[in-house]
Amino acid sequence: MIESDQQQRREEPRQQDKPPVQFESGKSITRGLSGAGVFFETDRHFSPGQPIEFTLVLEQTDPGLPLRLKCWGKMVRVDEIGGKIGVDTEINSYTFEELR
Repeated sequence: MIESDQQQRREEPRQQDKPPVQFESGKSITRGLSGAGVFFETDRHFSPGQPIEFTLVLEQTDPGLPLRLKCWGKMVRVDEIGGKIGVDTEINSYTFEELR
């Protein structure tokens, strides 16, 4: 399989799981996840450079006790994709919280 130029340039490898992402004005499913950021699609409008706070629910770590990864960062890119808004974020800081 041949990797695209974008895949070869990516600094952090993308993970294959697609945890839910929750933010103040809605929720979505993650389309791409790396150690540096998250890409998700939504029907909400955002602007590049805008700060964002969101939470990822990581059930794959332990299905009986999922973790919440609370993230703070900024929107790097915002694109329209087939009637949805694609948001590429950069994570600047995060904390883990256990769901009980």
